[in-house]
Amino acid sequence: MPASVKIAPRHDYVKKDGTSALYLTVTIDRKIKRYQLPYYVDPTKWDDNRGQFKGTSPLACQVNTYVLDQLSRANSILIEIQNNKRNLNFKEFEVIYLNKSDRNDFYAFVDQHIADNVGKCSEIYLKQLKGEKTKLQKFRPKLSFQEIDRKFLIDYEQYMRVDLGNKTNTVYKTFKRLKTIIHEAMRQDPNLLRQSPFAQYKLHQDPVNRMHLSREELEKLYSMRNEFSGKVFNVVNYFLFSCYTGLRYQDIKDLQWKNIQGDHIALVMHKTLEQIIIPLIDRSQELLPDRGRPDESVFQILSNQKTNDYLKLAIEKAGINKNISFHCARHTFATVALNSDIPLEVVQKLLGHSMIRTTQIYAKIVNKTIFEQMKKME
Repeated sequence: MPASVKIAPRHDYVKKDGTSALYLTVTIDRKIKRYQLPYYVDPTKWDDNRGQFKGTSPLACQVNTYVLDQLSRANSILIEIQNNKRNLNFKEFEVIYLNKSDRNDFYAFVDQHIADNVGKCSEIYLKQLKGEKTKLQKFRPKLSFQEIDRKFLIDYEQYMRVDLGNKTNTVYKTFKRLKTIIHEAMRQDPNLLRQSPFAQYKLHQDPVNRMHLSREELEKLYSMRNEFSGKVFNVVNYFLFSCYTGLRYQDIKDLQWKNIQGDHIALVMHKTLEQIIIPLIDRSQELLPDRGRPDESVFQILSNQKTNDYLKLAIEKAGINKNISFHCARHTFATVALNSDIPLEVVQKLLGHSMIRTTQIYAKIVNKTIFEQMKKME
């Protein structure tokens, strides 16, 4: 069975500091799997032909020595497996290369899961997993899957609440990500655990007050938008655009003119990496600035903090007594859309929700509003 190994940085995933992680890429029978290595290098200084870091600096020498050692080790493992007439596959390779007799090391599995999903899952999701791993390591530096049982979850929740001061919804999000990892490991290896530790542990979440503008408040802000100037006008403009499209802050920031295709927006959502199409109603088209080059940003977006600061000034001037942040634009879009009798399934598609129960949260808000309005008749 043909097999090969090589080491190179991922050119498609560059950090803000301009470096990329080195990966050992193993190919077995035309199937590929990558294993992240503990070095980050500038991909522009990597010689793809020689498979080495360019230059003679101490770092280059250190990296190149490590690369040669890992290539030699990986090749030796592949030869050993074949010489012993064992099935040559990734599981057999990992038993030796990752120094494990099974997939028992929880943190090693998390690292591999992250490496396997670079480019497949959003950068935000992978960053969240890294953060959860770091947080958990402070509680338990070494951890096997067998140690994660109901008592472990109870102890970890106690640690998060007492030592870290985490609120209920923070604990919920942490356990939700932990549950995802454990279930993925169990899917890959059905013999890993007899049952999920979450089978006897119920996750709790406090209701979140999803602040939004009513249709009347949205109309008011839209009608007085030209009364603002400078940075406040700019922020109000792209906030309103989000209210009429449902786009998140990062998607508005990433939005380029090539995404504006006549009467609709076509883009890949930053958080989910899902392709979506959003029709542009007249209001949202009126908010667009003069068209630029295809690769130019549509709006001049300020930092999230500055955006919320200027938005607060505009909301106060409009006489709207609500604590509104930029993300409330998305909530506003959802509630106004449902109040306009747009079907729940359509709103789900426009918001890019993978599960309709996420969208149903807004339907509950609409029902609550109806009951509140009826009280005016008393």
